[in-house]
Amino acid sequence: MKTFCSILLLCFVFNNGFSQKLKDHFNYKVMYKLTYQLDSTDVDSEKSEYMTLFLGDDYSMYSSRAKTLANQVVYNGNTAHTSRAALTYFHYEIIKEKEKETRQLFYTLKVPKMQDHFYYVQDKNLFDWKVENETKFIKEYKVQKATTSFAGREYVAWFATEIPISDGPYKFNGLPGLILEIYDTEKHWNFEFFGFKKLSPKMQFKLNLNQYVETTQEELQDLWYRYRRDPMGYANNPNVKASPEVKRKLVEAFTKMLEKENNPLEFE
Repeated sequence: MKTFCSILLLCFVFNNGFSQKLKDHFNYKVMYKLTYQLDSTDVDSEKSEYMTLFLGDDYSMYSSRAKTLANQVVYNGNTAHTSRAALTYFHYEIIKEKEKETRQLFYTLKVPKMQDHFYYVQDKNLFDWKVENETKFIKEYKVQKATTSFAGREYVAWFATEIPISDGPYKFNGLPGLILEIYDTEKHWNFEFFGFKKLSPKMQFKLNLNQYVETTQEELQDLWYRYRRDPMGYANNPNVKASPEVKRKLVEAFTKMLEKENNPLEFE
């Protein structure tokens, strides 16, 4: 663990030699209700949470509503933090570039109660959509059907051309209209449209990636698993006193919990 942290520290110092600050003003807010089943063998494991997609001229940002509320002051451009805890299963944020030639996607993660900030970059063009003729209405919006494959799942999406914004929840984007609903064919991950609102005044957004350590998707998944399996060991906080037996039992309990989370959104 010490070796890994040393590598991350070196990466942090190196990355700080470059300036990568994202700034925008968000014009719109889209709300989704995400229903998900973490254990594919247990229908009772189904849960739901509200997610938010903010849309600006240059960037969009997707995160859990609880996390957004807990960091509201930060998103308004202040360097202060609120004291409210983000009671959410989803601790990441996804920022997508809109018009730049690079068209990148930034997946960022702050380890809870730690000062560890990480991100990885992907090409935003992840989806090969097949647009179909079928239409329906979601609330007052007429939407059209599209299908795609992503990370080991088959998806059905419904997008609204009357909202000509090529974006959607999570990493989904690339259709000629805002994605209002998308779900995998097993209905284990279902994003339902909840509301669309124009923001007045606009919401200021600032993100300094120089304060984050750049990594890869695989490395970040591994780090996140190790943190959730053994948060005390990850923190290595000398002020936290616990016997080896207590630590062992905690790791065993967290490991069993994680074994039941066999149905992630991205399989591949």
